[in-house]
Amino acid sequence: MRGRKAQKLEGIDDHDFKQLARTKGSPRERRRYLAFAHIQAGKRFKQTAEAVMVSYQALMYWIKDFRKYGIEALEEKEGRGMKPMLSPEHQEAFKQAVLELQDNRKGGRIRGKDIMELMRKKYGINPCLNTVYNTLKRVDLVWITGRSIHPKANVEAQEAFKKTPEKKS
Repeated sequence: MRGRKAQKLEGIDDHDFKQLARTKGSPRERRRYLAFAHIQAGKRFKQTAEAVMVSYQALMYWIKDFRKYGIEALEEKEGRGMKPMLSPEHQEAFKQAVLELQDNRKGGRIRGKDIMELMRKKYGINPCLNTVYNTLKRVDLVWITGRSIHPKANVEAQEAFKKTPEKKS
């Protein structure tokens, strides 16, 4: 098998990477721990990269970072993905504003476009509909509702209709 002989990494014996791979962190983090468990067992870098199904170059970056920063370099870092448009300190106020918007509605339900307009006016952000629905989910507002009541509906007449027996012809 060709490949560079795995050199002894300083500090690699200070950790139980096999145990860390079983118990710690996200899947990406566990994959890094598993790679270091293979290196700890004496596998070559090329074999290790194939075993954990990453590129040789990615493994070499992990090793370089481990040498420079220690085990902290293998841990998952904050900052992956796009940040929410609505800051966490505004989320509760947003939730109340949406509930108030629904309560003030004369009939029907509020729509995503209504909430998008609220976000533009009140918070100065210009979201797409997907962002609106993701934000609603983040503040625990689920819009699976029963059928709305028409503003001109006569509830008493509907109840009286329900109570009349069904006529058979």
